[in-house]
Amino acid sequence: MSLVYNGEIYNFRALREELASHGVSVEGDCDGSVLLPYYELHGERFVERLEGMYAIALVDLRAGRRLRVWSDPLAVKTLYYRATDEGVVFASEPEGLTALCERTPPLDPAAVDHYLNWQCLPGGSTWYRGVSTLLPGERLDHDGHRATLRPAPVPEPVAPDERCDSTSLRTLLHHETARMCLQRTPVAVQLSGGLDSALLATLLSSHRSDVTGFHVTHEGVHDSDEERYARAAAAHAGIPLEVVEVREAEVPDLLPAMVRALGTPNATPHALSAHLLFREISAAGFRVCFVGDGADEQFGGYRRYSTALDAVDDAWPERYLDRLSLVPRDEYRQLYAPGYRELLDAGSSSRRQARRLLDEAAPSRLEQLLSFDRLHKLPALNLRKLDHLSMAHSVEGRVPYCQPEVTRFARRTPDPAKVDGDRRKGILWDAGAPLIPPAVRGRRKQPFTFPVSHFLRPGGKLWDFTTDVLDRPRLCAAGYLSEQAVREVLTTHAAGHDRARLLWGLMVLELSFPGTPG
Repeated sequence: MSLVYNGEIYNFRALREELASHGVSVEGDCDGSVLLPYYELHGERFVERLEGMYAIALVDLRAGRRLRVWSDPLAVKTLYYRATDEGVVFASEPEGLTALCERTPPLDPAAVDHYLNWQCLPGGSTWYRGVSTLLPGERLDHDGHRATLRPAPVPEPVAPDERCDSTSLRTLLHHETARMCLQRTPVAVQLSGGLDSALLATLLSSHRSDVTGFHVTHEGVHDSDEERYARAAAAHAGIPLEVVEVREAEVPDLLPAMVRALGTPNATPHALSAHLLFREISAAGFRVCFVGDGADEQFGGYRRYSTALDAVDDAWPERYLDRLSLVPRDEYRQLYAPGYRELLDAGSSSRRQARRLLDEAAPSRLEQLLSFDRLHKLPALNLRKLDHLSMAHSVEGRVPYCQPEVTRFARRTPDPAKVDGDRRKGILWDAGAPLIPPAVRGRRKQPFTFPVSHFLRPGGKLWDFTTDVLDRPRLCAAGYLSEQAVREVLTTHAAGHDRARLLWGLMVLELSFPGTPG
């Protein structure tokens, strides 16, 4: 048997003790050392007992040629693969996978439509036809002749549990952060100044004395600036804070490097902020950084949840999906070249696929929304970005809110404790209240963002860079986008009508585009 894996197993010491109780001795203090003996003890279901983030590949020749590849329950660690009759190639990054292929696979025409609908390439899809990513909790088997995908186990139905209160949640997060920060090297925490990261900073500082907060700010004066909240959170936690500034003149040089680090297109402008932040975290000597990703999807933190819950008509699912798109569906379809639009209409568009996922049955509308975001939007848009950008700088991003036990707790939490009218993520606010400063408790939610409208003003360096990238787009020459439609977006923005988010998204897509269709 042979095994390779990428990630961290946070309960490996408990697994080692269990192995010892069965007479199996595991030397050393490495999490990976327990995996093979644990597989021998429990067989294929050993992954159900793992607490952490991982992509695992295991070859077991005792019963013939057999490869098994697993993804963790939220696909925190992305795994790309290509399966053929001849075998499987897999890698943690798309560039690494294509390097293993004899020739570059043809492009998947659906990728552009996926990107505009999801702001990224959703789970299972990549730029290339026949190259996929494992979905959360999914398993790939190959017996030397053919590949079989086995979906994640269906979670057992759960009833709302009134014992899932704020005190229990605070205790759970204390436990999870404690076992996630046992390494010998110092710890960084991405400190935005909001609830999720401020709570993590205080919890981490209760476990160890070598925690440093890192905050990213942007040159100039912006309504989105959160530095004062980050400083208040760091002071409350008793940790130093390092502030990293994104300078306007640097942005054009940072963008190509960010796109290469991502390896797959992502339309969120704050990806650039994260790219610079992880670069500086790495330069400061840190190899582990805690982040607050997942808290909103677990406990209902986004305003769109309240809007969808208040809707009384049947059109709310389409409006919800429009909120997740780069721009609403009717608008992004106007960007398509006529032939590309016809191709999508003749098949299955990304929006139709997303709607099928959103329409899956759930105990309540809120759980319908959270399950969709937790299993589809969060892994593809947020966690993949985190994994690729942090690892590009040799930093491991750790996500306590994505731990399996936190997911189980969130699913059992009664809906009103998560979203009650305009009060969102209520149980987490109550859990964190004793551990965060008054300045953070009293503020409105603000997403980790990048002031793209300010930086993309006509005449600025980012504007010049973007217009140069979109002057003669390869996406238009390849038949995906209408050159006239792209030019109209540029003209409209130059005339004073803000189209910065769309322009940013198109610019990133063009920089990411690997070539012409196969």
